[in-house]
Amino acid sequence: MPPPAEVIDDDPVVGEYDVYLTPEVEEQVYLLQYPHRARDQALSYQNHAEPMELRIKPASGFMELDLPIHVHHNFDKTKGIKWGEAMRKSKDDGITAFGMAGGFGGSRGTMVSGQNVKSRTATADHNAGDESDEDPIDALLVRFDDANDKGHVLNKQTLGGQVLKDEKGKPMYMLGAFRGGELHLTKVTGVVQMRPQFHHLDAVTHTENVSRRKDREQQGDGLRVNEPKSVNMTMKVADGGDMEGVLLRQSLQSHYAEPWTRLRYHADTSAEAYGTYYEKLFVQDPPSAPILKSSVNNEEYLEAISAPRNDPSGRVKKKPLTEKQMRVLEENEGPEA
Repeated sequence: MPPPAEVIDDDPVVGEYDVYLTPEVEEQVYLLQYPHRARDQALSYQNHAEPMELRIKPASGFMELDLPIHVHHNFDKTKGIKWGEAMRKSKDDGITAFGMAGGFGGSRGTMVSGQNVKSRTATADHNAGDESDEDPIDALLVRFDDANDKGHVLNKQTLGGQVLKDEKGKPMYMLGAFRGGELHLTKVTGVVQMRPQFHHLDAVTHTENVSRRKDREQQGDGLRVNEPKSVNMTMKVADGGDMEGVLLRQSLQSHYAEPWTRLRYHADTSAEAYGTYYEKLFVQDPPSAPILKSSVNNEEYLEAISAPRNDPSGRVKKKPLTEKQMRVLEENEGPEA
């Protein structure tokens, strides 16, 4: 009789690791994903993409990151000045956030007082007084480097997103760090997908609205007869049917009102980053770490992840016997004669 053929495992085990769960840390751990950046485009000084500022709204979960733009390489200086001026003027008007983090601008028009707008406009007119009738953009183009240093040029790109925190019944993300034959897992507080934000376009819209409002005030009420007017249609639903809309407006207002918390960014190659990595992402004393024990056995786990057994007839099917129940049944029946 020929010997049995050798069974070749097409997926052999190549390594085994002891798994450790790190204790909860006081700091929050966020996983930032960059869907629009290639893996080799790291946020580093070497790639001319070292982050300028990182900020977060902890309650609403919005996060933004500013990256520098090379204004002397593949850069439209005219648009850079146009958008930079819009951002600067919006900031002077008290606008601190755009998009969803700023409540979509729904109430910003009433939050910006006429006094602030007039003050900003008067200051701009005073600064441009020595430029005669020359277009301010053309004047800034002539002294572009000076304008860039003084904040008149959009020289940064903003990436942003909202934190997705773990929910009951949904996957939980962990950070894994290897050390020899050990795998250390740290729970992730939330995941953020950082995508390009177009705040400069919102700023242009804001400055255009302010300019139109100023023109109407100068022309007087008598010249506004034929101007188009925006009408906001609202419909109240009885029995609290409009509660969804009320809650949405309150949520957007809270997003706008919450201030930004500025964070200090450390590159992944810095000494601070390495120190935090070794201190927070590893169990410091593995021999004294408690042994993890599962609260369910194999059969209970299989039952928990299996699809429910539904019978269209409505009859309840009996669950299959577990391995333990099968052994007990065989012992009670005894050996066959």
